[in-house]
Amino acid sequence: MAAEKTAQETARKGSRLLRLLTSGKFDNPQDDSVMEETIRYVVYNLALFLGASFLLLFGAFVFVSGRTAQGLMDLGLGLLCLTIMILLRTKVPFMLCGLVALAPFGALCAYLLQAGGERGFGALWIYTYPLFTIFILGIHVGSILSGLLLAAIVICTTIPGVSNFTFTGAIAGRFIGVYFLVTAITIVYEQIRLVKDRWTKELQLALKKERDEITAMKDNLTVGLFLMDKNHIIQGAYSKALETILGTDEIEGKKFTDMLAVSIKAKERDTLEDYFDMVVNRSFEKKMLEEINPISEFSYVVEHSGEMKTLRSRFATVDRGHGEYFILGDLADITAAKILEQQLAEEEAKREEEMRALFQVIQVEPRVFADFIEDAEYEFNRINNTLKDKRLSTNEVMVNIYQSVHAIKSNALILGLDNFSGKLHLLETKIKTLRDQEDISFEEILHVTVELEKIMQEKDKFQETINKIESFNAAAGAGNRRQDRYVLIETLTKACEKAAAALNKKVKFTLEDLDGSVLEHGPRRIIKEVLTQLVRNSVYHGIEEPEERQALGKNSEGTIRLSIKHYDNKIHLRLTDDGKGLNFDKIREKALSLNILAEEHADDRNQLLQAIFAPGFSTAESADMHAGRGIGLNLVKERIKDLHGSIQLQTKPGKGTVFNIFIPMEAAALNKAS
Repeated sequence: MAAEKTAQETARKGSRLLRLLTSGKFDNPQDDSVMEETIRYVVYNLALFLGASFLLLFGAFVFVSGRTAQGLMDLGLGLLCLTIMILLRTKVPFMLCGLVALAPFGALCAYLLQAGGERGFGALWIYTYPLFTIFILGIHVGSILSGLLLAAIVICTTIPGVSNFTFTGAIAGRFIGVYFLVTAITIVYEQIRLVKDRWTKELQLALKKERDEITAMKDNLTVGLFLMDKNHIIQGAYSKALETILGTDEIEGKKFTDMLAVSIKAKERDTLEDYFDMVVNRSFEKKMLEEINPISEFSYVVEHSGEMKTLRSRFATVDRGHGEYFILGDLADITAAKILEQQLAEEEAKREEEMRALFQVIQVEPRVFADFIEDAEYEFNRINNTLKDKRLSTNEVMVNIYQSVHAIKSNALILGLDNFSGKLHLLETKIKTLRDQEDISFEEILHVTVELEKIMQEKDKFQETINKIESFNAAAGAGNRRQDRYVLIETLTKACEKAAAALNKKVKFTLEDLDGSVLEHGPRRIIKEVLTQLVRNSVYHGIEEPEERQALGKNSEGTIRLSIKHYDNKIHLRLTDDGKGLNFDKIREKALSLNILAEEHADDRNQLLQAIFAPGFSTAESADMHAGRGIGLNLVKERIKDLHGSIQLQTKPGKGTVFNIFIPMEAAALNKAS
């Protein structure tokens, strides 16, 4: 504490002395703009003080020794110096104060030379005159006064009788030559100093301007520029944007890798530090270093707020000389750009999806597609009615929705609407998961409903698309019957071809008989839906692969035959295939594992045949877009049950399977009317 007080007291004394020497006119003598004037005041004050002291002492001595004139002159000049010291502390201009002292001093020097006192040695003061006048009064005024004194020297030393001391030619020449030399050197020095000062000021102004520009750019940069030493410590000179990017103003003196502690793992930090060492040591070329930058793009977590940002970084070496290297870092917040890029990618993907959907739609025969739209709307209405039916349990609701979604998906697959059927397949997976739960919450049902709404909207877009391509105008009477026949055959043929192509099988669909009155008066939609499921089921489970069929002595191409008849006031649908038939051992094993079949009925063929129509039952090893979910035959059963119909199934191992479906015409007509 004592040392600190002593230092403070010394500083106060130094400040008072400086103010005394500058006449109290400069509060900040270190300022470059007043430094020159400050020095002039300091030098002038010191010269006046020393000159006054010397002149008063010497004048008193000379006056006492009997040289009255010179003594009075010295005393007068000494008092004048003191007076000027006082005037310097007033508002009197510095130049006037300088002239008042230096003009008489020049006269004194000329008098000393003329009087020749002390053998002429007093005249040696003349050599200090150019130094004082040019420095204190400036090169212009100082040169004029120095020139006047030079003229006085020439007169006193060259004209006989002017001076009391006789100057030989050699002495006169030396007096004049030395004085001229001192004056010339002083003028040259002062001129050089002025030029240097002007250059220095211009350089300082240029540097200040450049510094201000750099500061302005640094503060307005959108990227974060900063310097790190070899220990990865961030230096004080960094752009203002760095604080915004990193979300903190506590940056200087922090280790850069420590600031990323929340954003990157410890192992990644070690890798980053190794990378910085490579940057400092210039282990690779600049382009290579940029390519191996481990955080060229990375996710940054703002420590205090938890905000997530995406940053881009670049690093380069800065050589400061003397073997001192720094790392120049460049951080940019590209979060907005990344979000925009993602949005553009999503929009592009959406457009591509729409184009694919459009391409898929325009390849479908308009009448077939219109039938698909009509069937899809029917199933969506059925789903809405199911959701509104308070009598159904949540599990029954899920089963009914599952059936309708599966029916729409099957039809979409037949038409080659892969994107649409893919979305239905994903929804089908969610519904299956919910159906297997014991308790289904309202939120889960609501989620399924929202997904259904999105799919319905996409279906509406299909309708808009097909309307733009070709209007579908339904014909009446026999023409309508021919149309229904075409749509049914086209749909079932495509269902067979699509399923066969997906499973690498060869299958031929053949329509053997079709009573047109069935389509005219019967439930056309349900018939198409049921037959579609049976055709796909036959291709998937019944028809063998070509190699297997050839090994069994069969034609490599399987056959599915269909007949639709109307007799005894009943509709008879008969669908046969020449596949491998039902595998009762496999059905038994699966039914027992799912608790669909009791052990005591394990050998009952009728019970085994009933099991294949249970929801969720399938002998497929895994589920895919075409089968394996155990919903197709369950849908067939429920649809026929709604029409009070019946299903008879016949199968022979290695020979094939026959589905006989009977629907009362009265129930069929009633369903058609509804």
